[in-house]
Amino acid sequence: MRTRSNEINELIAAECEHLTGGRPDAEGVAVCQTVEHIHRAAYVRTGLRRIAQAGTFADLLDLLRQMPLDLDDFRVDALYLSDRFPIPQQEAVVAAADAIHCRANLAAPRHRLLLVAQRGTFWIGEILTEATQSYTPHLKKPCHVSVSLEARIARALVNLVVPPAATLIDPCCGTGSILLEAAALGLTAYGADRNPKMAHMAQRNLLHFGYPPRVVCADARVWAQTADALVTDVPYGRQLESAEADLPAILANGVRLALLAVYVAGSDITPQLAAAGYNDVEVWRLVKPNGFTRYVHRARVR
Repeated sequence: MRTRSNEINELIAAECEHLTGGRPDAEGVAVCQTVEHIHRAAYVRTGLRRIAQAGTFADLLDLLRQMPLDLDDFRVDALYLSDRFPIPQQEAVVAAADAIHCRANLAAPRHRLLLVAQRGTFWIGEILTEATQSYTPHLKKPCHVSVSLEARIARALVNLVVPPAATLIDPCCGTGSILLEAAALGLTAYGADRNPKMAHMAQRNLLHFGYPPRVVCADARVWAQTADALVTDVPYGRQLESAEADLPAILANGVRLALLAVYVAGSDITPQLAAAGYNDVEVWRLVKPNGFTRYVHRARVR
């Protein structure tokens, strides 16, 4: 899914599908099986109950006029995902509100409605839940390096394994970006890094936010901590000269530690994951405007 010019983030759709059971369309709208987990999302923003839908805005207003709705103390906002709306947003909001035979309350609404315009349809729904963006405080973690994962990406990675995971390990934890998001979601998270400076930085970051600093200085190729899931950004590129040579041993050990894993790498490592023993692998790309590409792999042993 494209996010802005020259940037591709396929992790958005992956997170949405895992959290909600729905895959977003080209405009970012998904028909979901559940909205229960949206509050913790990195990229998914809002969960709604669709009330009415029509091919034209006029038909949508007619439907609303005819529907027996129990929405006293409502407020309507608008989201234009295309340029098909025949009137400005504020006029559309007023028209939709006038078509609903219930009492409006702009200051303290009990029902928040969202009017949405897409290329082929117009619809209105009630907002049931929204993402809390609880990862944002971690943007100000005291210790970081240039290759640290962004907090939003780290949150999405953890969301690819929760549910079902309740415990998580990161054997190449760096400054602890993934551990922070796991801890924020209530998981019991363990980290390791063979660089003692990095392990210390991860401990400091976790302590700064009041999370248990379960981090040790250990080699990912032999670390023995097990968990429900493994999520890690493996060393690649300039992070480690021997990264390519170390990768098979890291994966071989990882498959023994957790049957469900998410690996971020600088290339598609599906063949290496298969060789390590994973037999169910999905891959998504994160391409930055400068061309730098990360590959996110969700790997399982079934």
